[in-house]
Amino acid sequence: MTAYNNLLFVMKNYLLKTMLYIVLLFSSITASAWEGMAMPQLHVEGRYFKDANGNIVNLHGFAQTYSPWFNECCTIWNDYDVNTCLTYNQGLIDNILNAGWKVNFLRLHMDPYWSNTPGIHTKGENDISAFDYDRFTKYFQSVFVPMAKYAISHGLYVVMRPPGVCPDSIAVGDAYQKYLIKVWNYVSADSYIKNNPNIMFELANEPVRIWSDGKQAGFKELSEYFQTITNTIRVNCDNIVLVPGLGYQANYEGFADYPIKGENIGYAVHCYPGWYNSGSENTPDVNYQLFNDGWNKQIKPISDLAPIIVTEMDWAPEKYKSSFGKGVTGTAGGTGFGANFKKITDDCGNVSWLIFTTPDLLAKFKDDQGNGDTFLTDNEACAWPAYHWYQDYANKQYPHADFTFKSCADNGDGTFTNPVMQADFPDPDVQKVGDTYYMVTTTMHNFPGCTLLKSKDLVNWEYCSNPLAKMSSNAEYNLEDGKNIYSKGAWANSLMYKNGKFYILFNAFGNGDDAGGYLLSATDAEGPWTMTRLSRGYYDPGLMTDDDGTTYVVCGNKNLSVIQLDDNFAPVKEVAVDGGFDGLEGSHFFKKDGYYYIYSTCCAWPATQWCFRSKNVFGPYEKKKVFDSDDIHQGAMIQTQSGEWWTMLMKDCGAFGRMPYLLPVAWNDNWPVIGNNGTDAGTYTKPNVGVNYDRKYMPTNDNFKNYLLGSQWQWNHNSDKSKWSLLENPGRLRLYTASVTDSLQKSRNMLTQRIFGYRDKTKPSYGTIRMNISKMYDGDMAGLAVFQNPYAYIAVNKQGNTLNLVQSNTADKKVYSNPITCDSVIYLRAIADITTSKASFYYSLDNVTYTKFGQDLDMKYDLSVFVGNRFGIFNYATKGLGGSVDVDWFSTEKDFTEDNFYDKSSVVYSEKYLTVASISADKPSYSLLANSAKSFVLTATYKDGHTEDITLSADYKVSNDKIVSIKNGRFTSYGDGNAVVIASYKDPLGNTVSANLNISVNTFPLTADGINPSIYESGTYDESTHTLVTGKYGFGGWKYSNAADFSSYKYLVIELNTAQSNGASFRMFDENSYWSNPSMTDIGSSNTVKIELAKLVKNGTTTPLDLSHIYIAGFWAFGGGNISIKNIFFSNDGETPVTGIQQIEGTDKPVDVYNLSGMLLYSKLKKSDILKKLCKGVYIIDGKCVVIK
Repeated sequence: MTAYNNLLFVMKNYLLKTMLYIVLLFSSITASAWEGMAMPQLHVEGRYFKDANGNIVNLHGFAQTYSPWFNECCTIWNDYDVNTCLTYNQGLIDNILNAGWKVNFLRLHMDPYWSNTPGIHTKGENDISAFDYDRFTKYFQSVFVPMAKYAISHGLYVVMRPPGVCPDSIAVGDAYQKYLIKVWNYVSADSYIKNNPNIMFELANEPVRIWSDGKQAGFKELSEYFQTITNTIRVNCDNIVLVPGLGYQANYEGFADYPIKGENIGYAVHCYPGWYNSGSENTPDVNYQLFNDGWNKQIKPISDLAPIIVTEMDWAPEKYKSSFGKGVTGTAGGTGFGANFKKITDDCGNVSWLIFTTPDLLAKFKDDQGNGDTFLTDNEACAWPAYHWYQDYANKQYPHADFTFKSCADNGDGTFTNPVMQADFPDPDVQKVGDTYYMVTTTMHNFPGCTLLKSKDLVNWEYCSNPLAKMSSNAEYNLEDGKNIYSKGAWANSLMYKNGKFYILFNAFGNGDDAGGYLLSATDAEGPWTMTRLSRGYYDPGLMTDDDGTTYVVCGNKNLSVIQLDDNFAPVKEVAVDGGFDGLEGSHFFKKDGYYYIYSTCCAWPATQWCFRSKNVFGPYEKKKVFDSDDIHQGAMIQTQSGEWWTMLMKDCGAFGRMPYLLPVAWNDNWPVIGNNGTDAGTYTKPNVGVNYDRKYMPTNDNFKNYLLGSQWQWNHNSDKSKWSLLENPGRLRLYTASVTDSLQKSRNMLTQRIFGYRDKTKPSYGTIRMNISKMYDGDMAGLAVFQNPYAYIAVNKQGNTLNLVQSNTADKKVYSNPITCDSVIYLRAIADITTSKASFYYSLDNVTYTKFGQDLDMKYDLSVFVGNRFGIFNYATKGLGGSVDVDWFSTEKDFTEDNFYDKSSVVYSEKYLTVASISADKPSYSLLANSAKSFVLTATYKDGHTEDITLSADYKVSNDKIVSIKNGRFTSYGDGNAVVIASYKDPLGNTVSANLNISVNTFPLTADGINPSIYESGTYDESTHTLVTGKYGFGGWKYSNAADFSSYKYLVIELNTAQSNGASFRMFDENSYWSNPSMTDIGSSNTVKIELAKLVKNGTTTPLDLSHIYIAGFWAFGGGNISIKNIFFSNDGETPVTGIQQIEGTDKPVDVYNLSGMLLYSKLKKSDILKKLCKGVYIIDGKCVVIK
């Protein structure tokens, strides 16, 4: 074992030393989170891993490598002995779990021992010359797949890592990229691995640097490198991909500007003592702040955007020779490595991690008292604290059980079965914008309405928004004065995207003055949306934008018209289209191969689909019936990225409503041939969109812990917002009685959602609520309905001090009522059966035993309501207002408890939690290096006292965008100068606060943050005296991540306080590598050095230095002596600095005036008054730095 650990130490020692240099270079429920725990599919949502229920998930685990040497130094097995290898490593998993480790993921290294040809000498794991594809595929199936299966069967997610490590340098298109593509193309296409919900891919191990055109390159090229590999994987599957960074997976800074594109993208990070300026055994006094600053510089830029898994990390005192990292646990917020690593990752909130200690040691762990003197018992080594931290992690942010009642058309094998959504989404219209498809649907009297969905593949849909917040406040929309808008409201929307804007055109039908044409518009499909009343209506409109940008609409009922529209959607020209018969409606408009097509429905039953075509937009049109099958009709025609054509139609599916059907389209003689030669085959190969995407499930369950209602919910007519709340009793939906009535159909504030059917017809559709009834008033009726016409409900009715269980069914006009004894909470359930069109009703007092009550409802689909049956939660008064109920949750599961599906530690929102009090930046002002990027943190403090990082959600206004810009939580600096950034943040309740950030940019800042004394070898810098001391033969100065442009200046002038005696020279690099060839200018004994920039050449050559791209500049010296810097500046005469001072422009527009500290001195000051108001000095005026003499 000693020999084994010594070897590990030697192998890692070089990497650790090199990494330390790189870091300095960059610096200036139950017990279920282990075997037997739920293992739902995880996905990436924003910066988090989440399970299907929306819970944040952070994983914690260990790693295995399947080679004789890494399995206890060849003492266990050898000679490609598959069975013994599997037995040993599967036994380690058993023993680790039996030891009590609460682990839930395994990093699985597909070690090159198996894929390299025996007998061929290699230079190390980064040498792929011996790679044998046939051996890899053979042992992938016999070793790696069995190990993955075993791990998953024992409650472990699996992160697969390719064989070996990256070479020292990689380049786009190189042999190593081709090797990775070959490996991942095979792995991602494997029948067990592809789309496996429990397997992720770590694309490569420890890239060091990347080159392009013979020069060291950066993240643009790295992103291209791994984007190509990701795209290869995405053709085959949708598994989560983990992207490595540069510098042995320690630098991710540039990914903020060049992130990998696509879904399910995370990043794999390595971290050891000494990295990111953390404390190591050799530097035990390094504190938390330095570690945190290093992490924020190199990791935070991407952890702000995506989830992180640390796939290598451990620590222990070197004397144990049992870990790669040499350091101690220390104290969180103080010194040491381990405790500060935990604090940083916990605070980050989206970091999963493992300990890289060999699994045979983890398997031997015993939960004895700490403070021992062995690796497994010493609190300062990783095993003991990590073991107990894992115990804590097992109770929060772990994967929760997936819902079992989920509706999905995707069969998971490359096919789908119609309908694509087994619920009421009628009158579909679809548009493709980029690589996303959007579908809008009719919602009639339900608000917010005009439901907009989104999809990547036309099969798996998600809610996007409900754009129509409200159409009218007239009495019929409010269920007032005995009026209603059932079956009317917003009909048959048409969706269009033009010039960066979304449009939804629809016609409204009502009883008052609110009927007619309406237009919704937004630049973002998720909102906000603006509604405009149009001068006229367009019945069942179908919008089209012609090649020249002209907008047309086809519309009408019985008779059709083609209308040219102006930019305000007013008619310019209208021409009737002779359809040849009455009954045409639901028209859509598109153009293909020079033909204009009107795609319409004949509304006779069963409905049929017709197509009209013409070479002229106004006709005349010829017609053809193109589909007559199973009453499938009315919808849109769409072309995918691959050139395929599809049509999204709908089918009348009885009581559950009208459901969308997706059918392929072929073309014959410029006429569409739909489905299977004119009929519906039911199941089809999914559309070819070039990428394999996740299955999606439309949400139905809700625990009401959010401050917003989920997109699945809509109110029956307009809600009275004063009569419901998600914040009064956080974590519950509070429903006050909003109307006094004798009928549910007339009552306000019934919250509804569509009822979904399932592919398995033996599964009925459950709807259950947990309701607290302790605040009901006399006469109140509260419960759960299945609503259409007829409708039925089960409810609690309070009469005096008596609670009655009531079931009412308007089909048979019967009401069933029994007194019930209930403390405060009751469970009410409705079960709708799509096969029998019957709904039955139940109650429970314990959420275990449900008792049927009342009469079944024979569900119908009646045109008087014109939407499918819905679940509805309600509370109305029969005597007087004031009572309320609290609904804890709604579920479509047969067996539901909140703790089983939702994380106990998730936030429960309150008004104080959501109300911002102030915002502040991590620094009062920022001194930035020119032509570089720097992360910053903007924090909001809320009224309840908690804080949040709002860096990415704030809005920023920059006074001078030539000085600095902001993107993804980072300043990107340009030329020298000053600017003020106004940061504004709107909290979830709409309150806005702001703060000023003062920015100073300098090409040669003489600040501790600005100058790096250790670009090569370890140096120091004293900001108070501007004194640089390099390491031996060291280099200190400035690194410009975006390359600085010195080409517009004649001289660089260096002024020293005292002459130096260290053999110093000033060097500049036009390549992004310290090891490239710089220009060199000796400093000598002079206090002032003038460098004529145009004459600079690379050392030892006649090649001119490329002054337009300077990546590094600074001082080289023998080391140990002082370089006392007075000033460094550009000059065009060799004497005076070129400043950022600008002239006041002649216009007299009002301007804001700030001092250099960012304090607003005058607002809207006329320029003619500037000289009158301001004393001599330097100011920021209208975003420019101006001197007043």
